[in-house]
Amino acid sequence: MKLLKQILKYTVFIAIAVFLLYLAFRGTKFDELKENLAQANYTWVVISIVMGYAAIISRGYRWLLLLEPMGYKPRFWSSVHAVGFGYMFNIFVPRGGELGRCGIMNRSEKIPVDKLFGTVILERVIDFAFLIIVITLAFILNIDNFQQMLSTELEVSQVVETKTSFDLMIDSVLNVLKYILIGGFALGFLAAIIALLFFRNRITNHPKFNKVREFWDGLKAGFISIKNLNNKWQFIGHSVFIWLMYFLMVYICFFSLNETSDLTVADGFLVMAAASLGIVIPAPGGMGSYHYLVTLALVVIGIERSIGFSFATIVHTSQTIMLLSSGLIGLLYFSLTKKKDQATKSAE
Repeated sequence: MKLLKQILKYTVFIAIAVFLLYLAFRGTKFDELKENLAQANYTWVVISIVMGYAAIISRGYRWLLLLEPMGYKPRFWSSVHAVGFGYMFNIFVPRGGELGRCGIMNRSEKIPVDKLFGTVILERVIDFAFLIIVITLAFILNIDNFQQMLSTELEVSQVVETKTSFDLMIDSVLNVLKYILIGGFALGFLAAIIALLFFRNRITNHPKFNKVREFWDGLKAGFISIKNLNNKWQFIGHSVFIWLMYFLMVYICFFSLNETSDLTVADGFLVMAAASLGIVIPAPGGMGSYHYLVTLALVVIGIERSIGFSFATIVHTSQTIMLLSSGLIGLLYFSLTKKKDQATKSAE
């Protein structure tokens, strides 16, 4: 039964990716895409990759700052490579990277998973706050374009020159899905309230509830670690640096294509907001969702669709290569570290 649930979950994730890839790819002239990719200046893309890894290193150090108040002092590179492994894990299992990096950090540094996961949840809250800031800046700097991007009147499909009957059917499905998602969230919220009101005693008296409570206490300890930070300004500085790198990773790639090289910082915030939302959608590695939303943002700005899709492909591919590489380096590091630690114990 458990295996069936896992298969169904991954099937849904893959289906989301395939569906969004279809939305992004339809109407694409592959000869133009191939030509655009061939003419790109990949020096800027390499610089973007370096910036992405700098963000991973900074995120690893920031994690140490959260663990220190709880009395844990793991090795710096263990923290960095655990973050890198988590990002790679996310490519294959959407939203699984958080547990993946906590698991590998637990095995290497012997820190309880619940406390590690508490700090990761805190990081996600902080990241969400920065995402809101980015979206707000994108809105302020691009009010007209942003409203147009969110409007139901402008879909990527509408910039496709010719629509097939299948395209029209997909457009109808998209409109229906909007209402299904809204209704689903509303019903889920209502069901949670009803369960809490009518089955509270039964839930709290269940034998497994104590285990859940213990895990929850560990989560809280990790989450509130920010209150006892010894280096608050370092934490704030690294948080800002991480998101500055995220912005530059996208913005610097504008210079890789002649057609996007004149785009402004304001345009960069709009595209970054779209890219961030594309990663949030639970598709493997943002596959499809990233391409769809970034292409849409560039079309709204006034970039030709084929160029927009080429740009999205270049940036997403380069970031995927960077994340895969950082994860593989992390696995190699933990393998070597494990052997070294075992040798040290044997010598003692």
